[in-house]
Amino acid sequence: MSRTASVLTLPVSALRPGMFVLAIVRQLGQKEVATSGYLNSEQQIAELVAMGVQTVQICPTRSRKSTEQQVASEDSPQEKCRSEGNTLKIKRLYSEARELQEKLLSQLKQGEPIDVGPLAEVAEEMVDTMFTHGDAMLCLARIRAKDAYLMEHSMNVAILLANFGRYLGIERAILKELTLGGLLHDVGKIMTPNAILNKPGKLTDEEFAIMREHVVHSREILGQTPGITPVMLEVASHHHERMDGSGYPLGLSGDQLSLYSRMSAIVDVYDAVTADRVYKQGLQPTQAFRILLKGAADHFDGILVNQFIKCLGVYPVGTLVLLSNQRLALVIERNAEQPLKPKVKVFYHATARHYLDVKVLDLAKAGCSDTIESVVEPRDYGIELEPFIG
Repeated sequence: MSRTASVLTLPVSALRPGMFVLAIVRQLGQKEVATSGYLNSEQQIAELVAMGVQTVQICPTRSRKSTEQQVASEDSPQEKCRSEGNTLKIKRLYSEARELQEKLLSQLKQGEPIDVGPLAEVAEEMVDTMFTHGDAMLCLARIRAKDAYLMEHSMNVAILLANFGRYLGIERAILKELTLGGLLHDVGKIMTPNAILNKPGKLTDEEFAIMREHVVHSREILGQTPGITPVMLEVASHHHERMDGSGYPLGLSGDQLSLYSRMSAIVDVYDAVTADRVYKQGLQPTQAFRILLKGAADHFDGILVNQFIKCLGVYPVGTLVLLSNQRLALVIERNAEQPLKPKVKVFYHATARHYLDVKVLDLAKAGCSDTIESVVEPRDYGIELEPFIG
């Protein structure tokens, strides 16, 4: 949130009825929105969200309610995923890590020496944030661009490793190494030709052999980089190894694979299959769970697979679900005691096909009769989830 003496610049998720909008600052999409005047309802705000509006300027002195109080109330640290201040902090972290990754990859491509120190500091902050606002971190990890897969994938592997490690009770010092290892685990792909990296169809045997070499390149690059620990090297070197020895590049198996190697293999596959790519649609988390469970017989550590699924929950944070009353809702907080009843953010009517006043609903709360019917795809309803995160 930024401000001048008489103007506040707010993300659209912080808007409330009664505020006076001066101008649209940032929006997505082709249709230009030129809105000024009072916001009279949540429906009106939802329409702005639907049109891709992201940031607006408001006038506090002309607003009908105490804008300062409304904005301040949004910054309460007790409201996971609803806290604008915490969400903005997490988005800043995400953005900072992305920028550092881009810089690092650019330096590698130009043959320049790299310094992982700044990225290590971000990894440390990511782990600390995972302990205080883990669900908000996982929410953001579900939103990604199709044209930035390499960096988005590394980012999400890092977040998922931090979350998984926290669930397993791994000490913070190691969690920070796992997180930085996740951020760097695919750096060797800068040596892979883009034609192979982004090929929409099945790779030929020759192309797959070239693709597999990225793991070797990653180990070589990181092995020569100051500040890289054995744990980080394990994440980069072994995330394609499999329990039965069928993986690559070394064909390691069983006890040759450490806990961190086994965790990395699970997390890497989960994020890869749930990712939207330019040439394919990602799977739902529940479908990814089936793949992992099927592979638990030989490819993955079966005990760890079950723990990973319990860690994320039946309905992982960031999943869009259809409720029994035909409303669509975003899962924003897990419920460890009652996994089928997470906390959700309701914002759309699936049958009538229109936005609703945004409402946070705890499905486990006494008196709540709503239940989850199924997991659905945002694309099937023309919905972008990002405006509703926060």
